[in-house]
Amino acid sequence: MITARMTAGRRIAASLAVAALAFGVTSCGAINEQATNTDYAASDGVHVDVADAQVRNLLLVTNSDGSKARLIGSVVNDSDSSLTLTVEAASTKPVTISVPAEKSVKLEDDANQKVVSGLNIAAGEHAETTFTSGGETVDFSVPVVDGTLAEYRDFVPGGSDASVTDHLKKTESHSTSEH
Repeated sequence: MITARMTAGRRIAASLAVAALAFGVTSCGAINEQATNTDYAASDGVHVDVADAQVRNLLLVTNSDGSKARLIGSVVNDSDSSLTLTVEAASTKPVTISVPAEKSVKLEDDANQKVVSGLNIAAGEHAETTFTSGGETVDFSVPVVDGTLAEYRDFVPGGSDASVTDHLKKTESHSTSEH
């Protein structure tokens, strides 16, 4: 015969077993960092914060000889006063970007175009770049790309050189084996 006392004991034991199982299954999240909590640049460009300037998805698009490069990306200003960001890529002459209070500047827009001369860094490499705003300076490595990818061709200073995509064209291969 099962008594009420035995049933209560079984209920408590079952509850403890379920709690232990739930803790064991969910404790991984307590120990391991969750990937969704990590900030990262989800594009080819980089993210840099300098004082009130938030630089997002910034990269340099260079021409085929690497002599000139255009900055693309955005600069966001969430503060209640305007700011000026100075960007000096490698040993080029610095460029300045003015951003009104609580606004952003998209460097892909023709009106905001910023081109540096004398970069002399090939596509696929990085340019050591200094960002200055509000008396704060941050050094960061910025990727350099060319017009190989279609999404960057419109931003190549002087126009994209078609030869940078020659290696992407399908060629016939002739087999020398008899198999």
